[in-house]
Amino acid sequence: MRRCHGGWSAAAIAGLLVVASCGSTKNRQVRPDSRPMQPAPAEVATRPVEGVGVRGSDSAAEPTAEVGGPVAGAGEVAPRVAAGVSAGWPDEVDLDEGAILGSVGGRAIGVGALFFKLAMREPGLLRGLLDDVVLARILVLEAGALGLEPPAEAVQRRVNGRLKTAEEQARRAGAPNLDVFLRAGVGLEPETYLRVINEDAATDSLAPLCVRAWLLASDRREARAIVVEGQSAADVVMARLARGEAFDSVARELSIDASKEDGGRIPPLVRAESSMARMAFATEVGSWAGPVRERDTLMFLKVEAKPAILQGTWAEVGSAVEASLEERPVEDPEFWQWKEAMTRRYDVDIQPFLDLIR
Repeated sequence: MRRCHGGWSAAAIAGLLVVASCGSTKNRQVRPDSRPMQPAPAEVATRPVEGVGVRGSDSAAEPTAEVGGPVAGAGEVAPRVAAGVSAGWPDEVDLDEGAILGSVGGRAIGVGALFFKLAMREPGLLRGLLDDVVLARILVLEAGALGLEPPAEAVQRRVNGRLKTAEEQARRAGAPNLDVFLRAGVGLEPETYLRVINEDAATDSLAPLCVRAWLLASDRREARAIVVEGQSAADVVMARLARGEAFDSVARELSIDASKEDGGRIPPLVRAESSMARMAFATEVGSWAGPVRERDTLMFLKVEAKPAILQGTWAEVGSAVEASLEERPVEDPEFWQWKEAMTRRYDVDIQPFLDLIR
């Protein structure tokens, strides 16, 4: 999942597992707007269509090559595989503390030793990768609940990009073809690599659709914010707003938040326990409130609208979700609110992982 505006990165989902510090959401309070976990859908993720080296057919303007053939030269298009949309929840081998990675001198090396070393040397990387896996599974469940399949064209474009990058790496490494590079340099069979990049492309493509569908189905407020440092700056804001100056104009002049460029506009706020969300839902549409302290700053908020709630299956809401994304892509605060809601909605338990590295 790469979520860095235009993509979904592990860094952007750092903190997805608020449960990483407590191990499980099983004992968390269930909110009235939560729903029980859906069963894993049978057909939402993707896999490569059968056969390696299948030629893509969604764009006649782009030539294709077969995986395993010669490495593409300068100006050539990387090989690609048509994206299918028929694979389900991944089947995986269960690992426990006794799982063996190898041995030295007849003594086993357990999987826990590898995770422990990685946790010591690159804790952020390990946690980010784990978050990435958890987020992918949540997206599968959310897509299944919506009746949403990964958009085939978007998946294909992402797969093409990954294959092109792999071709370039293979060429720089002097490999005769991509198959050889994957087996010798990466340690993966081409079929496995194709399956994994298709699954990654599927969840990457589902992410903005699921996040925005959730937002449109939530009780929310559209708002603008002014953020300042210090009471004297807050007093100036209060005086100007009290004189009737437009909130967006004051935001552009005085706010220290990046939203000032758009007149203080921030992504819609859903019901939550944050001070910002509580203030938004306690303020009448058209009115402003504040200041409230947010860490080391003081914040004012103006509520501009209470949008209608849009709920239903993808067949019912899909066109509205896509139109909304065309107008404005998913922004980080929207994603963070979705993430928090998902950790309440689903029973996420990473205690087995924590047990491995202790």
